[in-house]
Amino acid sequence: MIFIRKVEVTGVRLQDTLENLSESTRQAILKEQSRRFDWTDNQELLARLSDPVFIHHVWERSSELERQVIRLFVQTATRGFFSRKDWEKNTAGEHRPLQAALTKLRRLGLVVTVRKMWSEIGYLMPQEIRDQFTTYLLPDSDSAHITLSKTLPYYITAGRGIQLDLIGLLLAIRDQEIPLTQKGSVHRRYQQKLTASLSLGSEHVNGLDIPILHEEGQTGRALLVVLDLAWKLGLVRESDRRLVLDQSRVKQWLNAEPTSRWKEMYQIVHDLYVPTGKWWDTLTYIMGKVPVDQWCSLDEQLRMLEKAGFVITEDAVDRITKEWLHLLLGFGWIQLGVDEEKHVYWRWNAISRAAEEEGWYVDPAGVITIPPLVPIKAIWEASRYCSLQFDGTLIRGDLQEKKLQSYLASGGSEAQVLSFLQDYCVHPLPDSIGELITLWAQSARQIQLEPCYRVRTAHAGFLTEWLELADFKPYLTQMISSTEFLVSREEYEELVALLRQYGYEPHVLATHTHPAEKHGSPQVEEARLGMVRVERPWDGYAVENTFPEQEGQAQISALPKVWTGHLQSYHPQSLRDLLKRAAELQLEVEYQLADQMKKRGKPAELRVEMGYWMVTFTGDSGKNKLRLEEIDRVRIVVPEYLYEGS
Repeated sequence: MIFIRKVEVTGVRLQDTLENLSESTRQAILKEQSRRFDWTDNQELLARLSDPVFIHHVWERSSELERQVIRLFVQTATRGFFSRKDWEKNTAGEHRPLQAALTKLRRLGLVVTVRKMWSEIGYLMPQEIRDQFTTYLLPDSDSAHITLSKTLPYYITAGRGIQLDLIGLLLAIRDQEIPLTQKGSVHRRYQQKLTASLSLGSEHVNGLDIPILHEEGQTGRALLVVLDLAWKLGLVRESDRRLVLDQSRVKQWLNAEPTSRWKEMYQIVHDLYVPTGKWWDTLTYIMGKVPVDQWCSLDEQLRMLEKAGFVITEDAVDRITKEWLHLLLGFGWIQLGVDEEKHVYWRWNAISRAAEEEGWYVDPAGVITIPPLVPIKAIWEASRYCSLQFDGTLIRGDLQEKKLQSYLASGGSEAQVLSFLQDYCVHPLPDSIGELITLWAQSARQIQLEPCYRVRTAHAGFLTEWLELADFKPYLTQMISSTEFLVSREEYEELVALLRQYGYEPHVLATHTHPAEKHGSPQVEEARLGMVRVERPWDGYAVENTFPEQEGQAQISALPKVWTGHLQSYHPQSLRDLLKRAAELQLEVEYQLADQMKKRGKPAELRVEMGYWMVTFTGDSGKNKLRLEEIDRVRIVVPEYLYEGS
């Protein structure tokens, strides 16, 4: 069963994290960056941290300990996130120096502190910063780029393009009522109707390791993925236990540039479906840098990861193809091939981001053949008087009498239809098309009944002014007086949004409620919601507005200067106090024995044995247990890592 589950998918991006910092915290970070790196410019914090030149300068000037921490966030952290427990686990043995280096990166804004309501702490390196550092760890990517003399076969066919699958889905929701059950699921018989419009199949999504997909039958998984994407894009929502379209958001999406539309969809899909693991993010980063239409060897890209220090498992190729590449193939975003040795090759499909500049073909019988790169806004408009059939990469449109008459009855004209068909047609329209439309139009306006909204203004000056504005003209085609006009139910939301954009606040007096009015607050309320939830390690954490103090410097500054200055002799009680404090701070001490031999180590144990005070030192040469009376002089060694790069 497909259930409507409203879940916000939160990202770990730079802008999202910085928005949670106060202006004073941002200024403190900028000041620290300028102090550390002698960097002066007038950039805001977001712009500076997004600047590859600045990030490269940081990398070049960072200490080795800081670079070690950066590598941990790139190579080990899940999407750049460490809980405090995982951080301590991954830094065991060098925790104190690495913690100090982490604090320095936090003071530079490269890592932010996140916290749960019950005070559990974590650390997060935003995606854009992590991506920049990743480039310094990876070898040259050209070794993975290859030239194939022929297109290699693959056992799963590609989808026609997710944007066309979404068009088919949206049309099915627009043209028929899709009720939801008491539990918020789509009725199974409607699932079959919606699935019929998709090229994404179960073979493309069966490898996704997401519990809610496993609850679906084979036929329902692909529909759930596409419907969830439509929801997260804001194209569909729930109203009165029905699936409905958000008309204004659909219009915005249809008019978007193909590249920006693709980026928005890809980011949602990447955030949700890329498995969380040590090398997955870096793999997708490498893939994102590959030029369109460039064939790549998946084996060579995995070798790049190994050279960068990642541990690659034997089943990596199989996992990548089933859990990620098959989904991209079903969306029409990549092409896949396998050679005789079963090596996998892939490339980005240029058509998925290409400019929509193709036209369609219209035959004398009114059949429209629509290639893949016809603008989707034109396909959507054509659906008002055509039935559409999705077959492979081509779409077939059939002019239909009832659809055309409905369009004409709602205020359209034959001339508008013919002009629209010709605008996107690569050849002159056949004469028979004009004759056919004229014939169908003869009875279209004899009797007209349609639901609509009457818009009433306080005085005629409003309409006089609006008639001069291009934005308002499309809504003023049905004037009924000098102060009133009609708009269709489909135009209602668009007009309300336009009026608010121009500073008006319309007063709705209608006693009935249009479904579009039921969802309460603006579209932002429903943005990025969906039906598929994937638990992420950082769920429940929020960015903490803090500028951290230098790690350990306060405690060390509070130590008596005599303890850290020179080798000194001490009263037994003072010696015990010195060693206890060094043990608490995990600091190394230098000590000289009665035989004048100097050694170093960290005091780990201090206790009485057989009436003598004993101390155990740990160091490079192992453990060394001594009686305190054997120690002649001692001092605490202030670690250099606290001041490296400061």
